[in-house]
Amino acid sequence: MSMLDARTLAAQLRHPHGEAALAVGESMNRSNGALNQAAISLLAVTAGEQVLEIGPGNAAFAPLLLQAAGSHYLGIELSTAMVDAGNQRLAGTGLADRAAMRHGDAHALPVADASTDAALAVNTLYFWPNLAPVLDELARVLRRGGRLCLAFGDAAFMRGLPFAGDFQLHELDAVELALRVSGFSVSAWRSHRETAIGNDGQARDKHFHLLLAHRR
Repeated sequence: MSMLDARTLAAQLRHPHGEAALAVGESMNRSNGALNQAAISLLAVTAGEQVLEIGPGNAAFAPLLLQAAGSHYLGIELSTAMVDAGNQRLAGTGLADRAAMRHGDAHALPVADASTDAALAVNTLYFWPNLAPVLDELARVLRRGGRLCLAFGDAAFMRGLPFAGDFQLHELDAVELALRVSGFSVSAWRSHRETAIGNDGQARDKHFHLLLAHRR
């Protein structure tokens, strides 16, 4: 991963593909592990809930989302390589009866209206140039009172990453406003900081925001 130039790395993080796809997926798991765990804890899935994850890579964190009895999981991924790897992982961990990965785009989710109890998106906002269409889709598929957790890098921190030059960076207040406009009530905010190795192999002080919102 550290051998990829910044532009190539950015393209792979957006859409893992080709020979590098599996390595990119594992690198994202390592880099995003603590943030994913924090987001999953904030989302707090309960028994019997239907969970949707946007951009889960190879579904490495799906087992943590499925700890509640009778919960079910659907991961929507743009990368077909990650869909295949994720479904293999889910089958290998004995979760195929409760979890699946599907190819799709967050701008047009292949999910029925009001069919989801909880949704999660970790480090995906950078690939949504306009938040409104995706948040409107998430509002469509969530039942009233359903929860959405968004985890994303602080814009000032992200600007210092060499591979993030083409990412769409969203300020915290802009994300909160967009959520409200799309029919959500923001109920919790957490700041997540860590010193860790990033996707480019460099150690950094990292700063992320976690927002929990409920569908009105």
